[in-house]
Amino acid sequence: MRYDADVIVVGAGLAGACAAFTLSRNHKVHVLESDEPASGASGAAAGLVNPFMGRRARPTWRLREALAAVPTLLERAGAAELFPDTGVLRPAVEPDQVAPFQETAENHPELATWLPPAAVQARYPTVRPDRGALFIPRGGAVNVKAMVRALLDAAAARGATIETRAPVLYWRETPTAAVVEVDRGDDTDELRADRVLLTLGQGFPPFPELRRLGLDGVKGQTVRVRRPAGCPKNLPPLSGRGYVVPDGKTLVLGSNYENDYDDLTPDPAATEYIQEKASRMIKGLDQAEVLDEMAGVRVKHAETNLPLLGPLPRRDRIWTFTALGSKGLLTAPLLALDLPTYLADPAQIPEAVRISGTEPS
Repeated sequence: MRYDADVIVVGAGLAGACAAFTLSRNHKVHVLESDEPASGASGAAAGLVNPFMGRRARPTWRLREALAAVPTLLERAGAAELFPDTGVLRPAVEPDQVAPFQETAENHPELATWLPPAAVQARYPTVRPDRGALFIPRGGAVNVKAMVRALLDAAAARGATIETRAPVLYWRETPTAAVVEVDRGDDTDELRADRVLLTLGQGFPPFPELRRLGLDGVKGQTVRVRRPAGCPKNLPPLSGRGYVVPDGKTLVLGSNYENDYDDLTPDPAATEYIQEKASRMIKGLDQAEVLDEMAGVRVKHAETNLPLLGPLPRRDRIWTFTALGSKGLLTAPLLALDLPTYLADPAQIPEAVRISGTEPS
């Protein structure tokens, strides 16, 4: 059997780019993207790397390995500068967050530090409210679009083929190959590979086989504003009431969660809501000049809220890597680094993210 590629990756968002780069080291990879790279939720995300999420700052899944995977992957792709050494500051925006934040710092002293109010004000006088904050020195922010481009460029340098404006219409499996049909405008084209890896993210709804996995789409919006006068240059990314991510002379503010939506047009009401939330961490952001608004759909697994990885039920050659949710920067690099191992031996896929119905015998 002649293959057009060892692995065809469908989708060029964060999961697809991470997978394409790691697999391209020892596999012939062909990436198919219906639009442009990072055109979905990856393009709308601010790229916060925060291993202690939620109101109570509880650790994310495999947090130490996840934190190590982000710089490891970027360094291997020659793009280490995309993850600057800034840390993440989590102001205690509500009084009942002080105790759990302090507990997190006590339980993970190598990863987090509690800063009392005086220390926060001394370092970051514009940050509010004055209740103290959790500082995570190994956290930070990554420009997700730039990361996707860097990973795809590095994969292409290894010989991978990256195709945009190439929608996949369907896929099927034979005993000897995985096949995808690609829309070529006036015609279609069938490509064959040993494996197909579906990383469609928000593009999953048209495909019943993906809908049956229990995926949910949640619309989220970010807002880019001009950095207010007096905002310090040393301000790290903030995660409290939403988040604030410095980016040169601008700040990226986020985010909101919409379970019911008709389209991905940015909503002025959502912009107002995001700015109001952010202003509770830095005064005046509700009045800052809006430069840009972006919206995308975060895809999550409704049952576990963890990614899904592995062959689809009753499939051997058709795989998916999806449901990154709002933790994509902590899970996509982590799982992608071990993806060559998982392809060779699906039994090695962690049970927490393995697709139901595909347990190894």
